[in-house]
Amino acid sequence: MKTAEVRTRVEPKLKKESNKIFKKLGLSESEGVRLLLKGLVIHQGIPFEFKIPNEGTIEAIEDTRNKRNLSKSYTDIDEMFEDLTK
Repeated sequence: MKTAEVRTRVEPKLKKESNKIFKKLGLSESEGVRLLLKGLVIHQGIPFEFKIPNEGTIEAIEDTRNKRNLSKSYTDIDEMFEDLTK
């Protein structure tokens, strides 16, 4: 099998954060990039939704990052269902 090398420059923080996610998924950086490229070919485009979020979504993302306006947390599922049925 022939191989071709793909090289790209990215910010160190992006590389570090993406590698953490690849590791959680059990993938190497090369495998993750290979999956993206294969998806690109199969879908004949970006293999995921790629759009600018609306203001509500941006606000929700910022709230989550800043730990604001988060929903109630539960210690177990029974407590959650009890609260939901009130």
